[in-house]
Amino acid sequence: MEKQRFTKSGKNSPGALAPGEKRYDVYDDEAGPGGVRGLVVTVHPSGVRTWYVIRKIRGQVERVKVGRVEDFDPEKARKRAAKINATVAEGRSPAAEKRAIRSEMTLGALWAAFKLRHGPKKRSLPTDERRWRKHLEHWQARKLSSITRTDVIRLLDTITRASGPGAANRTRALLHTLFEKAREWGAEVPNPAAGTPRNRETSKERYLSAEELRHFLGAVEAEHDEDARDFLRLLLFTGVRRGTLCSARWEDFALGDALWRIPAEAMKAGRPLELPLAPAVVAILRERQDRAEGSQFVFPGRSSGHTAGPGAAWARVLETAEITTPTTMHDLRRTYATLALEAGVAMPTIARTLGHTMPGGVTAIYARVAPAQVRAGVETAVNHILAVAKGGGEVLPFTTPGTAAKA
Repeated sequence: MEKQRFTKSGKNSPGALAPGEKRYDVYDDEAGPGGVRGLVVTVHPSGVRTWYVIRKIRGQVERVKVGRVEDFDPEKARKRAAKINATVAEGRSPAAEKRAIRSEMTLGALWAAFKLRHGPKKRSLPTDERRWRKHLEHWQARKLSSITRTDVIRLLDTITRASGPGAANRTRALLHTLFEKAREWGAEVPNPAAGTPRNRETSKERYLSAEELRHFLGAVEAEHDEDARDFLRLLLFTGVRRGTLCSARWEDFALGDALWRIPAEAMKAGRPLELPLAPAVVAILRERQDRAEGSQFVFPGRSSGHTAGPGAAWARVLETAEITTPTTMHDLRRTYATLALEAGVAMPTIARTLGHTMPGGVTAIYARVAPAQVRAGVETAVNHILAVAKGGGEVLPFTTPGTAAKA
């Protein structure tokens, strides 16, 4: 078995391997730094050099193609080979999965494979699923090779007119990812989303005005779905992202200390966050906890797992509140931050609450926001939101859980 430590250039580069009369393999020296088990360069008599991973899987020796040497330098090939080895370690056969991808070759089959492989670790999967159902599902029976760049451009134009430039850009990104995964898994098709034009998007500055906030919270109070009612109030009073609240687990809360320890996997930045909770938030959570039926999630799903969020209820609330300007649940996060700033909460404290990283180089590294400051900022922000909500006489006054009984 011939081995060598492959380098990007020079005499030990894959491109320096001379073709012979027969095909032969040269293994990456896994004993060297960064070496990967089973990674080889196969040199053909024609001069073509290709990266493969050769492994014994379920008693059979399989060759899993990584790609041409000219497309993958050693570092990139080792990363791809490491992913293949991880698949083998799970007891799966990459070669068999590639054959399945090739044989099924429809966009629907690709979507199913994508969810199977990446769904469990992808926080944005619920959003991707909604995007799939709304914009791409009608293509599910189409062969991958039948979807052309022209088809994609026409689809994106339609989405732009119906749902806006942002929705088209996000759909384009999802479709691009799906085709790149198909190519990675062995489907020899071009990516029709590659090179298609993106829409220009304006800066996201939408937040609820004082009048809109009063009407919004009045509509939330009138909503018959109590899960949706709690979800939307918590979303506004904590400033967290929708996905973070969807996946919230009871074990992460210390209600006695009014604290939510959000794990890293639930945060967009990938860092854990200790979020102090305002009294109104603790009251909502305590009432939910009293009604909990053994689920680990604060907002359990209908079958298993957690909720994807109150989609239908959101539309009802906006209609009841007579808010006609396009508004998303993420705009509640922006509303929280805007009203916190209006109430005099310092920007570093707001950033800390939202899990953002403040700019500022070395100074920002040393100038930490104290936990007491964060708690004071959270309570100031929520108190101001409630004050604004109660400021208008034309809608029902907003009541936090427990106050109605005392009235």
